[in-house]
Amino acid sequence: MNTGDGSGDSSGNDIYFPSDVLVDILGRLPRRALARSQCVCRTWRALVTSHKLIPPLLPLRLPHYFPRRAFGGIFFSKNGFASNTSFFGPPGSERLFFPHEARVRQSCNGLLLLDDCVLNPATGRCSRLPSLKPWRRAAAEALAFDPAVSLHYDVYHLEKLAARPNQGEVPQQLEKPLSLFVYSSRTGRWESRELVPGRCAPGHLYDAVATPRKYDPTVWSSAYWRGSIYMHCHKDTLMVLRPSCGTYDMVQLPGEPGSPSCCFTLPWKSVLASYERGIHYVSINKLQLRVWMLTESTYGQLWWTLAYDVNLNPHGHMIKPRTIQQMVTWGIVGSRGGPPKDDDYDGDYYDDYNDDDDGDDDDDDDDDDEDEEEEEVNDAEQEEKQEDGGYSWSSYDQEHEDNDAYSWNSDTDNFIDIDGGAELLGLPSWGNYCRIVGFHPHKNALILIIDFAVVLYHLDTSRMQYLGEDSQLMRNPYTHACCVNGSFTYRPCYADVLLGE
Repeated sequence: MNTGDGSGDSSGNDIYFPSDVLVDILGRLPRRALARSQCVCRTWRALVTSHKLIPPLLPLRLPHYFPRRAFGGIFFSKNGFASNTSFFGPPGSERLFFPHEARVRQSCNGLLLLDDCVLNPATGRCSRLPSLKPWRRAAAEALAFDPAVSLHYDVYHLEKLAARPNQGEVPQQLEKPLSLFVYSSRTGRWESRELVPGRCAPGHLYDAVATPRKYDPTVWSSAYWRGSIYMHCHKDTLMVLRPSCGTYDMVQLPGEPGSPSCCFTLPWKSVLASYERGIHYVSINKLQLRVWMLTESTYGQLWWTLAYDVNLNPHGHMIKPRTIQQMVTWGIVGSRGGPPKDDDYDGDYYDDYNDDDDGDDDDDDDDDDEDEEEEEVNDAEQEEKQEDGGYSWSSYDQEHEDNDAYSWNSDTDNFIDIDGGAELLGLPSWGNYCRIVGFHPHKNALILIIDFAVVLYHLDTSRMQYLGEDSQLMRNPYTHACCVNGSFTYRPCYADVLLGE
């Protein structure tokens, strides 16, 4: 087979493929087959290596940081409550380290970005962020952490984009570069960066995002996945920051235009990242659920594919009757040690936890280690064994065995049975209240709030699980001016990644 550079045999029966087409074909192969393809010829090996087609050994490294099938719960950010942050989890959940009055701004693979620090709730480790001087108002913030690639984390501070010219002025061509500040745990300081347009960065989308609305934020939310930051901007635009390449891309969001939420509610449209499945765009309109999947070609182009289009109306009718074989429900789980006092959030709250450490910091940083080329095939085979349960998290599994009636079994508990007649009914009497919480960390399932009930909807089987009431989240005995305006699914990371901080 020729690759467009003249290589290959001269039998005359070769199929000619340009190099970029061959790269696109090879990029669709499973990891094991892709690793074996390097044995075909040197040209193929060079293509696979130069284009980094073999992804990181995620399943091979992840068990060292994430317990198998771990889903700790959900962090909620709230307004008008005695606590700004609540943790919603299954019964028997381990209490985590987090200050109730701090507000969770971002979450990424077990780490939380608070107002001025990065916290690992599972270990109690906290790293203070230095002040950004001079202070700049951020259009968006993002947290990037992937223990399968590196034990370091980055915090991104995107500056406000150019404002709309005043009325009567002649609009000038807006500058296309994006300015941002990046804090890296490697260096311990903020650094200024500038990203230039990539291969898919239409100028009209930049102009739309750079034109602020009076009431809407520039960026509604952000998510990290495999080295890139995906920001859900106003004007129905997705902006993809690629810091390692120094570029950014943009693509129009599919579906009906409009704001994803108001400022004081959870969204009904959201861009979500699934660690194993990539970037998705989720939209709910009158209980009609649509899920699009983002595809990125080797040419740098972006497009959306509609993956699921489901009517949740039958499930909505069955939530009130709750035809559920209900055993246990989720609820609010307090932090370890209880809520801190008002004057404890000045560092002392975290220092108490850090004082318990034995000081044995692991100085071995494996983030720059690369696998030897001759071991790639064996690594791919080991990866398959792991997916079949090769790693036995014996200590974790033994501690969390479902051996009593009060433990939560995500595979069997609280499924909602659908009455055959429910499919013929119209919208429920309570209307079409439905909000998006997030993606399940390791299942192809969405966490939603429907009719003030927190549920888990499995996309592959179209089944729904009842988790619990949101009354503990929405209602406050002290004031009626309260709301939940942020949610972050939490997958605990037990590695002591905030070393010596």
